[in-house]
Amino acid sequence: MKRFVAGCAALVVAGVCMPARAGVERPPQFIIMAFDNCTELERWKEFSDFSAEMNKAGDRVHFTFFVSGTNFVANERRQIYQGPRQQRGYSSINFGGPADDVRQRIAYINDMRKRGHEIASHAVGHFDGRAWSKAEWSQEFHAYNEIFSNIAKINDLPSGFDFPASEVVGFRAPYLAKSPGLYTALQDNRFRYDTSGDSHADEWPAKKDGIWRFNLVGLTVHGTRRATLSMDYNFLIAQSMGFSNSRHHAQFREQMLQTYLDYFKANYSGNRAPLHIGHHFTSYQGGVYNQALKAFARKVCDLPEVRCATYVKLADFMDGLDAATLKAYAAGDFSRASAPMLTTADAFKGEPLEISSRETVAAKSVKRANRSQ
Repeated sequence: MKRFVAGCAALVVAGVCMPARAGVERPPQFIIMAFDNCTELERWKEFSDFSAEMNKAGDRVHFTFFVSGTNFVANERRQIYQGPRQQRGYSSINFGGPADDVRQRIAYINDMRKRGHEIASHAVGHFDGRAWSKAEWSQEFHAYNEIFSNIAKINDLPSGFDFPASEVVGFRAPYLAKSPGLYTALQDNRFRYDTSGDSHADEWPAKKDGIWRFNLVGLTVHGTRRATLSMDYNFLIAQSMGFSNSRHHAQFREQMLQTYLDYFKANYSGNRAPLHIGHHFTSYQGGVYNQALKAFARKVCDLPEVRCATYVKLADFMDGLDAATLKAYAAGDFSRASAPMLTTADAFKGEPLEISSRETVAAKSVKRANRSQ
């Protein structure tokens, strides 16, 4: 990487920058926004439309979708799947619905991938694999690949995916539940990265056992002392103990946006560690969390030196770094940029609040407060 000469490289958006340090060229600020499970067709349409609007004037934002294999299997074909230690035809989440729902999901996935978004794996049956062996993880990965590759035949559809299962190179474990056998299974199955861990917000990724670890991070909820993981389900626990509370939806939405902006500004003006944000297609808190995510993307994804990219693009970037450069990045040994001035005024213009009854999160327990869905 090219080294800076003496002096300070100015950042257009801020007008100033922090004193130069004797290190490498300042890295871009990667921001990765990813979704788990990805069942609901309404959410596929929502984020397809949103990304298309964002990218009208150029590539501003791309998402990673960790799709569960059950989304590729129509309800009536569920018997083709058997998860580790499970009865045949059983999953802890819903299967794909009618065959026509699977067909529409295929169309969204093919289109989104063509537009630069990434499809990654969330396993098949959404089981807790913390006690699984390497062989059991490999069984689940094999099932995913078989379902993915034969989706048209399984569901009696005219066509399937227009890219091979071998291009699915990223993984996030359901519940972030992992075992030692996971990582050898990931290696054997040619995965490039895993996102099932957690770390500090300013921690740069590390490669272990040949797999990049792109971890979710611990955040402090804006205006409080409460800690949460950088995922919407964990905000639900931190803000309202796992209940949807329509009386506070506006507050929760604003609080999430402010928390993400705090995270962004600290890293942008700090050591530029990538941002990791995880959401679900589930409309937690009446959908306001996904409104906050979209507002965040509108605020930051067009700023200089920012890349709102997929995990596979981050893996490409990381693979191009030598050890000395990565060490310098982690230490912040480069000319720092000042954090841009960002406000939340009009952030939710045109985004109505959904008024819903107080309800529990299905099949979730407050005991899982520190874990992802």
